[in-house]
This record gives sequence, structure tokens and C-alpha cells, in this order.
Amino acid sequence: MTALIAAALLGGQTLAERLDQVAEKFHGRIGYYFKRLDTGQTVGRDQDDLFPSASTIKTAVMVEVFRQVDAGKLSYTELLPVPPVGKRNMSMWTAHLVEGTKVNIEGLTQLMMSVSDNTATIMLADRVGVENIQKTMEGLGLPDTLCLIKPPASNRRLTRLHGQFANFGVTTPRQMATLLELVYRRKAASPAACDRMVRIMGQQYWDDYLMSTVPPGVFAMSKVGALSRSRSDVLLVPGDKPYVLAVYTDNQKDRSWDVDNEGHEAIRQIGTLVWNSLHPERPYRPSKADKKLFPTGAGVEGE
Repeated sequence: MTALIAAALLGGQTLAERLDQVAEKFHGRIGYYFKRLDTGQTVGRDQDDLFPSASTIKTAVMVEVFRQVDAGKLSYTELLPVPPVGKRNMSMWTAHLVEGTKVNIEGLTQLMMSVSDNTATIMLADRVGVENIQKTMEGLGLPDTLCLIKPPASNRRLTRLHGQFANFGVTTPRQMATLLELVYRRKAASPAACDRMVRIMGQQYWDDYLMSTVPPGVFAMSKVGALSRSRSDVLLVPGDKPYVLAVYTDNQKDRSWDVDNEGHEAIRQIGTLVWNSLHPERPYRPSKADKKLFPTGAGVEGE
């Protein structure tokens, strides 16, 4: 009976067919990767192609932070000074702190992941080193998941990709989904560090992409990313039918920042299809009323 309900929710089509329909209507490039973690079932489209990571690369930065804490190379309580005003990336919240303020590694990591603070991200990437992030990702079997924040001129691959993609990083849908799976399975760093990362990724302020396709009360870990040309999100939902899903767009025709941006909508459509295919007994989709209350970035403005 459950299978029949799922088929009805998908219009009698397979999940792959419905996801492809979303992709084929999209005005731009879109890739996704879905994996059910208990059975190994996968569905993907362009899942091994490079996409701008935008803020989703912050997960790789976080992993390197915790690995260096594990190794004793970095202290969780080490204080870093906020950069001078002219060298900050305007976003929540570090960019608005009084010059001379110091924030510890723990606080910066929480800000980077929970509210996607860009200045905190740059501070942490500088501290741990983008080439160290690169080596860690390669060691985890994720060679195309790369942080491109201030790449050294001597690293030709990072500088070339930085020039090509011009944002915080690059990745593929499969590799970013795999990174979340490694964190969830306690294989990305020490078990204690991975447990902490799971908790951090379950406290997302920006919950209007894939997170909005999961019913309230269901725990999930995620990280979103957004550029004018692209939107991205990766989500892992534990439970009796655990799954991970990553969706990336690029070269979008719609470059608006409205809640109904085509990239936002495509990501939500894909997330809704996946959730409902796995949980036909509990169908769910974000409503118009939900959209009125989606996060706004807190409306912070400088003088």
C-alpha cells in the first residue's frame, strides 16, 4: 500500500523521471545527487560535474577546523581578530563587529555554518589554510571539493578554478553529499568532532531551501549556498529512511533574490519529491504561508 501511495504522489512515475522533469524545465544548468543511506539507492543528474559551491564549501572548512583541533594544531578557544572594516565581506554577523574585536574558533565556526557568515569563513580559511583543506578533501576521496578563498599563486589548480568560478569554492553534487554522509557516519574527523558537526549543521538559520521540504520536528542537517548565477543546498535526513540530497544550479537565467527565484523553486521541488517518495504516509510541501516567513538575513545595514 505504501508503494502505491508513493506512486500516486509521483504521478505514477519513478522518482528519477520526476526529478528529470524538474531539471529539463530549468533555465540554466542543474545537477543533483540523491542517496538513500540504508539501501544504497541513488538517483543523479550531472552529479559528477563541477558547480560553484558558494557557501556549501563552508562544510569543508568546518571539517578542516575540527580535524586540526583533533590533531592539536588548533585550539577551539583560540581568538582571532576581526579584519579591518575595509577587508570584511558584508554578511551576518562578524562584518558588523567593532574593529579590534576578537572571536574564538568555536564562535567563528558556529557563525560560519549556522548563519553562513562570510567574514567568519574567510578568517577560518586563512587560519587553517586552503591547501590543507584541499589535502583533507583529497584524503577523504573528494578531490573536486575545493575551497578557493585566497588561493596561493603557487597552487595552479586552485588559482585556475578561482578565476573560472570566482566564488568561495567548487564541488560536485555527489562529493558534497558524500561529505555530509562522512560527517554523519563519523568518518570525516574524530567521532566527537563529527557529532559536534552534526549538531551544528542541524541549527540552520537559512532553512528555506531543502530544509523547508522536511516537516517541522524532523531533524536534518544542511548547508545552503547562493550566488546571483547559482543556488545550492545539501541535506541529510537521518531516521528510519535516512537519505542525503545535494542540488546545485549554475548559469541561471533568473538572477533575482526573490523567494520565488527559479533556482530556489527547483531545489524545493526536488526536495519535496524526494521526501514524499520516501514518506508517502506523511506527505509534505512548503506552502505560500511558509514563504512569507522565510529568513530574510535579519535586515542588517551598515551606516
